Amino acid sequence: MVDLAGVDLMLDPQHPLASRLLALSLVLPVAGTAALLFGGKFQRGKVYEQRTQPPQRWPGLLSVVLAALSLACSVTAALVTRAGGTISIDGGEWIPGLGPAVSLYLDWLSAALLLLLDVIGLMVLCFSLGYMKGESDQRRYFGGLLFFIAMMKLLILSGSYLLLFAGWEGVGLASYLLIAYHFERPLAAHAATKAFIVNRIGDAGFLLAIIALGFSCGSTNFTVVTAASGAIPHGTLVFICSMLAIGAVGKSAQFPLHVWLPDAMEGPTPVSALIHSATMVCAGVYLLVRSTPLLTLAPEVGIGISILGAVTALLGATVALAENDIKRVLAYSTISQIGFMFLALGIGAGHAGMYHVVTHAFFKSLLFLGAGAVIHSLHGEQNLVHMGGLRKQMPVTFWCMCIGALTLAGIPGLSAFFSKDLILEAGLESGYKFIAIVGFATSVITAIYAWRLIALVFLGETRGHHLTPHPTSPSMRVPLMILAGCCVLVGWIFVPIQWNAWRIMLGSLTAAILGVGIAWYFYVNRPRARNIIDRRFAPIEAFLRNRWYIDAVYEEHLMEGIVYRTAQGAAVADTLVVDGAVNASAWFSRQLSAASGSFDRNAIDGVVRFVSATTRFFSWPFRAVQTGMIQTYLLIFLAGALAALGICLSR
Repeated sequence: MVDLAGVDLMLDPQHPLASRLLALSLVLPVAGTAALLFGGKFQRGKVYEQRTQPPQRWPGLLSVVLAALSLACSVTAALVTRAGGTISIDGGEWIPGLGPAVSLYLDWLSAALLLLLDVIGLMVLCFSLGYMKGESDQRRYFGGLLFFIAMMKLLILSGSYLLLFAGWEGVGLASYLLIAYHFERPLAAHAATKAFIVNRIGDAGFLLAIIALGFSCGSTNFTVVTAASGAIPHGTLVFICSMLAIGAVGKSAQFPLHVWLPDAMEGPTPVSALIHSATMVCAGVYLLVRSTPLLTLAPEVGIGISILGAVTALLGATVALAENDIKRVLAYSTISQIGFMFLALGIGAGHAGMYHVVTHAFFKSLLFLGAGAVIHSLHGEQNLVHMGGLRKQMPVTFWCMCIGALTLAGIPGLSAFFSKDLILEAGLESGYKFIAIVGFATSVITAIYAWRLIALVFLGETRGHHLTPHPTSPSMRVPLMILAGCCVLVGWIFVPIQWNAWRIMLGSLTAAILGVGIAWYFYVNRPRARNIIDRRFAPIEAFLRNRWYIDAVYEEHLMEGIVYRTAQGAAVADTLVVDGAVNASAWFSRQLSAASGSFDRNAIDGVVRFVSATTRFFSWPFRAVQTGMIQTYLLIFLAGALAALGICLSR
């Protein structure tokens, strides 16, 4: 008989081993990041030349091993939440007066997202072994993925808003670096910059909320804020919740800050699967669920969140219906599905929103990785118009993507059917019927574009591409099959026991069948009939293809205005400050020179030379770290993070 006494001790939240496993789950990807990004030789000024070096296999293998070990630690640590247990690791104060901001906290909510991150992260890393084969700069790619996993874990496990914000900015940095992985491509560099700038708007709101919480509660710790939320004045509470909502809108790509996510598809497809569909974009949802005690006291903000989610769900679904880039279809689908989650959060159905976070992560990462397999086999082709007829050449990818698309459509028995129906049920019971109506309409459109994607990629005749698709490697096929199995099983494992909304089930089934039927008719059975529809509704199609003209407004008006005002302000500052300082210095120098040329040469120049030499002598340690290379700055950041974590664990 197996002795389980040690296991019971390990699963005790108060047992030191539980907290050490939780910390180890975070430390492993940090160590992998340091090893990959800073291990070995680095030749300064040889960034472009590194691209020509032979590809190496060890970065991917090391990343997979570390991700698997981290998953094992997370599973063991998460088991303490099976009966409501929690793990808490408190460190010292980060900013005096704001309580133990450096703290890790694991409960059922963070445990669910932690396991989700580790499972999908491991699948994406395994898939990347085949997808990135032949790339010479794999250390930077896999190091960036491990850095993202580490920062996302910090975000999830944070015990305070302040530490959560540190992880929040960390995943933003990782997203920026991975979107711009192919930095030599102008579109990739522009997309990374756009994502960085747009997210700063949401981050500013989040930071204002943290400052207001610090003044109102004297701490940013979750437990302290929850206990003190009832004493916060209502006006201040509305401001805090509004700023938190702005932060969530930016990170989760909701209207009107959604424009960065479709452009983020310029990054490698596995990056899109992990960061821009399954994990980071759901960080806004996680923030709002964590802030439920505050949102329940400000219902007017909650209704605004629901309306915003409904609008975003409809916007994303309609634009996905007209997109021809396979990755952008899935990007707008992600925007739409997160809109469903926001819809649920605003009406107090946080459990339904988080349930959909879990189911969405599996089927959307499956669809993105399937799209990556298609793009890889077609040598980089992403246009749906140039695909078709791939079912026989890629049978595993075809069936796996069929499962993912049918899950997205809400077909009964698959995971999204349960989670989406819970959201629609909450919408009907909330008294805001229009929210449920928008949800049902979006469900029909979702089923149409989901099956449209399958039809254009795999069914019919070959269109456009003349290159023979090459077979996908086992390292790419196996993750697809595992994620497809999760799409089937996850819904049944986590389905609420008391869930019996037969009206919602029937309505959702009708919406799914109607949408799939429409897509089948126009894209498989009678494709010529689609041309008639396109001609008759050309203005609507143009409106959707131009993404409701929201991007045009940003690019042509707002961004140009910002650039103009910035340049104008810089010119004024240059005139007033720089030119003024130069003129004043010149005048002063002329006066001194006129008074005494000898004094100018011997005293003034001597002092300047002395100050210059002294500064150069004492500044060499700072020059050593201020290299202008991002690798150096990341190394310093990681060293500080490890030191802070070590201090926390030693207390």
